[in-house]
Amino acid sequence: MKHLRSFFAVLLAAAVCAAVVLFSGCGASVQVQQLTIPGERGSIHATLTTPANAENMPAVVICHGFTGSRSGDGHFAPLADDLAAQGIATVRLDFPGCGNSTEPFTAYTLSNMTDDVESAITYMQQTYGTGRTALVGHSMGGRLASLYPQRRGGITALALWSPANGAGLRGMEFLNIDDFSAVEALAAEAEASGSISTWGVDVSGTLFTEMRDSDPNAALRESALPTLLTYTGHEGILSDTTQAETIAAVESLPDGRVVLEPFAEGNHNYLSEDAATAAALDKALRETTVAFLVEYLK
Repeated sequence: MKHLRSFFAVLLAAAVCAAVVLFSGCGASVQVQQLTIPGERGSIHATLTTPANAENMPAVVICHGFTGSRSGDGHFAPLADDLAAQGIATVRLDFPGCGNSTEPFTAYTLSNMTDDVESAITYMQQTYGTGRTALVGHSMGGRLASLYPQRRGGITALALWSPANGAGLRGMEFLNIDDFSAVEALAAEAEASGSISTWGVDVSGTLFTEMRDSDPNAALRESALPTLLTYTGHEGILSDTTQAETIAAVESLPDGRVVLEPFAEGNHNYLSEDAATAAALDKALRETTVAFLVEYLK
């Protein structure tokens, strides 16, 4: 019986260690934590992925799109693991009204999201002593990432996945890609009444106003950072004009890089109904992004 108890004790210890490996590293190369970060308006729900025992590591803040979450359609966690394996920490956030956020969606504005990204960067610097910092943004998160360096600074490189970078209100074209006049009508009503219900959420007039007053491609040219840009072959909710203008902006940069071909079969979220195609899209997206960020952060 004594030997049996010892056997079960060993099994229990192994199970505990396995759980620690999964969530906090236990000597493994990647540590993952679910946490809240102090922000300007309260706590920000986030996932932090770090290399074990790293010092002075670079950091990447990953920004999701409109009505998205820090899961990033399944792309963000594998990307974070791959970056951690290269010695780069990541923090991915739930923006206002998204994921585990307790704020209403009306708090989803460019200014609030900019504050949240800055809070995440400050947290990483103060807690982990992180150095060079990059932003990865998808869709509206890509627009936010494009604007951030001009507004707050402190960024080394950008990786933009299908950014919604239409000038001004064109950045909201995805609300009705077939009829931009309908988007203009939504904006007018939201700005007059304070908010409008669309896409299953209440969108604030402030977001429309901030979109109208922003030009992310002009910001990219001004900041002139190393920038990776990807679009898919089946964007659907972003116009050809937006894509062409953003490609031209990135190609004009000294260290701009545009990668399109590996994503020709994907939709706006880098997904496909075909499982093999979806896996290939995710792999290409991660490999392209990791290689670029390692080049400029390490």
